[in-house]
Amino acid sequence: MINPDIIFKAEILRKSWDIDNTSPLNILQSALGNINNLTILWFPMIDELSGCCSKTEDDNIICINSKHSKGRQNFTLAHELYHLLYEDEKDSFVCNVNSSDESEKNANKFAECLLIPNIGLYEFIKRNNIDDWSLNDIIKCEQYFQISHAAMLCKLRRENMISYDDYLIFKSGVKSAAWNLGYDLSLYEPTNEHYTLGKIIPLSGMAYDNNMITGGKYDEILLNIFRGDMVYNTLNEDDDIV
Repeated sequence: MINPDIIFKAEILRKSWDIDNTSPLNILQSALGNINNLTILWFPMIDELSGCCSKTEDDNIICINSKHSKGRQNFTLAHELYHLLYEDEKDSFVCNVNSSDESEKNANKFAECLLIPNIGLYEFIKRNNIDDWSLNDIIKCEQYFQISHAAMLCKLRRENMISYDDYLIFKSGVKSAAWNLGYDLSLYEPTNEHYTLGKIIPLSGMAYDNNMITGGKYDEILLNIFRGDMVYNTLNEDDDIV
């Protein structure tokens, strides 16, 4: 059972981002476009950690474990947003995958509600004439909402749409089924990247432009946040017209 307050928070956040509760959510695009002073970093961590976050009056920082699948990374981003936006007891959080902490449980439930609201799930069921869930149905649904297979199965179990025996059966054969349905496998695979997006990049550029930091310091900042592509100018200008 999910606390109605958590459901309400997820619904209101979607509404504030002009996303209805039946549509899939591009969590990365929405977070970067709507949360002030947000910087997101991806880098490999130990398997037990999904991510972490930190907030001050001036900055919001989220780190995501790029050793996890893309679907899991989307869930982690939504999870960390709960800590940043709705919890004031601490200014930093380190999130263990299997934590039994109440704050972590609430963040997981919020991420589920934000990424795949109940009304969105029921609309998907109606649109696809689903009576009894098959593995193919589950894969189509998780691809639509861009969430991990594990999160999708947990959602269906929470809503009593599949049995525990079904849950165990549907845990295997995922990539093969997705491949045969014509999907690419990026949702199920780790990115293993070192990368950064968000506010720190234009802020650093502004500081350099206003002679607040040297060119060397600017390059150092970019290298420290895994943006050597900007230091060494690897952008192909021919790609400007798309």
